[in-house]
Amino acid sequence: MSYLLDDAVATEPLGDGVHRVQLTADWHTANGTPNGGYILAVLQHAAMREAAHPDPLSIAITYFRPAVAGEAEVRVREVRVGRRVSTYDAILVQHDKEIAHAVLSTHDWDATGSIEHTPHAAPEIPGPEECPDSSGLIPPGMMAILDRYRYAMPEAPGWLSGNPSGVTESLAWIRSADGRPVDALLAGAMVDAFWPVTAEIGHVASATIQLTVHYRRRAENTRWALGHVTSRHVIAGYHDEDVELWDEHGRLIAQGRQLAILSGG
Repeated sequence: MSYLLDDAVATEPLGDGVHRVQLTADWHTANGTPNGGYILAVLQHAAMREAAHPDPLSIAITYFRPAVAGEAEVRVREVRVGRRVSTYDAILVQHDKEIAHAVLSTHDWDATGSIEHTPHAAPEIPGPEECPDSSGLIPPGMMAILDRYRYAMPEAPGWLSGNPSGVTESLAWIRSADGRPVDALLAGAMVDAFWPVTAEIGHVASATIQLTVHYRRRAENTRWALGHVTSRHVIAGYHDEDVELWDEHGRLIAQGRQLAILSGG
C-alpha cells in the first residue's frame, strides 16, 4: 500500500549523493509554507538512502528560508562512517537557494547497548479510542498539515473555544490520517505536527528555526503515538517547544526540541 508521506518524500537519485524531490503543498502550515516536520522527513529519507546503518538515531535541522511546493534537490554528504554511529549531512536546495540543512546520525537498533534508566513512564491518559476525536475541531482545508493527521484528546484545547488556558502544555494522541504505521520517518514528521501550544497564550502561527529529534527506539506495532508537548519560555518573540512521543504500548520512541519564532513576535 502506498501512503501519503512516502509519496511526498520520494526521491529520484541523480548520483553523487544528489536526489530530486517534488515538494507538495499537502503539508502546508498556517504560514502557507511546508511544515518543518515534513521538510525534516524529506531530508532524512534522502540521507537514509545513502546511509551505512539501517536506523536514524538523531537529526538536527536548521531552516534558512521557507520552501515552496515544487521541484527541489537534496544533496547528501557522508561525513563519517563509524562502527556504531555514522554521520551525514543533507541540504535542501530549491531555485538555487539553500532552504534547510540537516545533520543525521545513524546506527543499528539491533546492535545497541544494554544500559537503561527511565525515570518516568508515559503520561497517564485514556487510550486513543477512548478519547474524543479532536480532528474535526478545525475545519478541513483550513490548514493542510492538520488534514494529514488525526488527533484524539481527553478534552478540547481551550484556545479553540475562545478560552485559552494560559498553560503552554498539551497531551494528544496522533496518527497518520491514512493509517500509516509509525516508524522513524513518520515519528520525525509527527514531532512537528501538533498545533503550537503557544495558542493557549494567544499565538497560533509559529515558524521553526531549528529542530532536533532523537529517536529512542525502533517504533514497531503502533499506529497512534502520544505527544506530550510543552513550551517553557517565550522570550523576545521566540519560543521553545519540547515533545515526547510515546507509542501505544507506553514506550518512548522519540524526543524533539525546537526553537521557533512567533508571527508578529
